[in-house]
Amino acid sequence: MEVFGDSNLVLRQVQGEWKTRDAKLKPYHAYLELLVGRFDDLRFTHLPRAQNQFADALGTLASMIDVPTDATVRPLLIESRSAPAYCCLIDDTEPDDGLPWYHDIYHFLKLGIYPDVAMAKDKRALRQLAARFVICGETLYRLSADGMLLLCLDRASAD
Repeated sequence: MEVFGDSNLVLRQVQGEWKTRDAKLKPYHAYLELLVGRFDDLRFTHLPRAQNQFADALGTLASMIDVPTDATVRPLLIESRSAPAYCCLIDDTEPDDGLPWYHDIYHFLKLGIYPDVAMAKDKRALRQLAARFVICGETLYRLSADGMLLLCLDRASAD
């Protein structure tokens, strides 16, 4: 196992190069020594904090779940993308009807009409969604949590 850490102090303490003097850290260090014996090959690598954002994210995720000691954890495959993942899905999810994504919201706010195929559940969802939007002049804006008006763009304008 290769362990990456952004605290040079802690890594050197774990490797035995420096002593752990802080009384609060000694129980953690003792427990870590027990765990080290379970691995055939264990390496520690120091990363500057600026290069450790991924590890911080994984640490946050790991702290959110409780994994039983007898659980088998499968390897995690992590892929790196050249563009955000949501960009890869836009073409697959957007209907090609020539209308902007906000068409139904705009018409509901402007004219009070629902789409022809809307069921009762769809109408209720549209009313709830439209509560976060406002029309100024002929332009649709989304009201952000901090009160800012965010301009709604169609695909051509966004590109």
